Amino acid sequence: MERMKEIEIFGIPALFTEKRIDHDAVYPGMYRYELETVNNGPKRVSDTASGTFLGTVLTPVPIPMDNGQRELAPDDLMLDAEAGSWTPQEFEEKYLSPNGENGGR
Repeated sequence: MERMKEIEIFGIPALFTEKRIDHDAVYPGMYRYELETVNNGPKRVSDTASGTFLGTVLTPVPIPMDNGQRELAPDDLMLDAEAGSWTPQEFEEKYLSPNGENGGR
């Protein structure tokens, strides 16, 4: 899988791409959401975009949602221009392995 931009959503470190990632292509252990906007209104994450698709978000933990979607307040999504880009495997090693060192794998 290609490198994706590191972001933070609802205080959770995550990966973002402007491309659509199919459910069956998600890296094991990651949760997939679609970022969308509806009628040029607020942005939200959902299981499957029903509005204008903006990109795919992968998180290491599930995002609590109501009815498969959750609106984003202005401070809920942090896109840092200086943030790195990672493959899901590199992201896993950075955030999920003890001490960020492959966890003895």
